[in-house]
Amino acid sequence: MHSEYLYPKIHDDIVQDFCNKCKELNYMNNSSLESMKWYWGEVQWVGTFFDEVLVSLSGIHRFPELGEDAFRMMFRGVTLPGIKVSDVDFLRTRPIRRHSNKHGSFKKFVNFQQMPLQQKWGYEQNENAIFYVTFNIDPKISTGAYTKLGDKSFKMIRAVRRHCKNLAYHGRMNIYNVEQEVYVLL
Repeated sequence: MHSEYLYPKIHDDIVQDFCNKCKELNYMNNSSLESMKWYWGEVQWVGTFFDEVLVSLSGIHRFPELGEDAFRMMFRGVTLPGIKVSDVDFLRTRPIRRHSNKHGSFKKFVNFQQMPLQQKWGYEQNENAIFYVTFNIDPKISTGAYTKLGDKSFKMIRAVRRHCKNLAYHGRMNIYNVEQEVYVLL
């Protein structure tokens, strides 16, 4: 399993195949290149591959709602079901600077493996970058059917609160007409 930067036009075919899988799963935010905002020039995308197949992706973009140094990580983040981070891959993941737990890595969420590349990109844009992660908590609007993603989102939030000591709760806010919980990387 490895993560790398993805670019519109260069990786369109790979990402379109991924979107088709998301559409079958009813993950609406990632069901097409348009719905995931693939061509939005403000986003740097990162994908995670397993056996050369894209299994997870998310983006990073500036987050001016929280300040000139703010960046929103894991934008439109999604992982296909059944993909888990092995202990080997978990131990290989190295975040930049101090953003890690006691094991020197993020917990075993596939999207979290994308964070080091997203942080690298953010620091290249702004050496004082502050990183935020958001989670959709709106039961009416989700990337999938509420019973699937809504429950998954709440489980992810609970896991973040329980295991990721490097993320602190920042608050709730409405982003693009969707209620979100916002966490800041410590």
